Amino acid sequence: MKNLTSTYIIRLLVDLQVSSFGDEEFRRIFGLRRPQAYQVLHRLADAGLLRRIARGRYILGGPGEGATLAQPFFLATRIVEPSYIGFWSALHYYGWTEQAPRQVMVATTRRSGRGRVERIAVRFVRLRPARFFGYTNVREGTVEFAIAEREKAIVDALLLPELCGGMETVAGAVGEAIPHLEVPRLEDYALRVGVRSLASRLGYLLARSGVGSDALAAARSGVYVRLDPRGPRRGRYDSRSRVIDNLPQGA
Repeated sequence: MKNLTSTYIIRLLVDLQVSSFGDEEFRRIFGLRRPQAYQVLHRLADAGLLRRIARGRYILGGPGEGATLAQPFFLATRIVEPSYIGFWSALHYYGWTEQAPRQVMVATTRRSGRGRVERIAVRFVRLRPARFFGYTNVREGTVEFAIAEREKAIVDALLLPELCGGMETVAGAVGEAIPHLEVPRLEDYALRVGVRSLASRLGYLLARSGVGSDALAAARSGVYVRLDPRGPRRGRYDSRSRVIDNLPQGA
């Protein structure tokens, strides 16, 4: 305890590339008992060397803090771990929607609901562990955060289109995304989610852009499903995908 100077602690965290952490992780790194860890964390926070962003969650303070606090995706994914940026936020990040959501959308296995970090509104979407996959780390400036891979962003959007501005937004995003997607990976991710209606909708949207998928056709729903699950049960029937295209014409 007496050798844990503030300088040593911060230098070690920097050397380990630990820019954010929880109190339990901090305790394990430095071999402290919980009361000791809490005491040290409070001391460092009071000195401005750490910043508390949520209960039990900290980021390094100091000269680089401004850049860190300016990156909402980094902060949002540090409130709950594991987590990744997904849904509407991921679609906008990849440039497939013009309108940005008012809150950062975060997929996680831990919790659902809303929260805030600094002045950033965050929406947590709880996924079952079997559906929590297909994300990658990206670097923006000095910070790194996890975000859905392009293919998983599309699959997640079709799984929960209401979290992406609705099916019209999702359908438009799929059309924009197709040139940037690896179709075999997209098919694999859709099949791993295990929702036949999703396979039908994705297969239909791909075909609408001239991309056929035998794998999705084989996994399609046994009954006709509405392209927009919240829309009326009327529109153009597509027998290959078993989808009722109930979106407004031109959408």
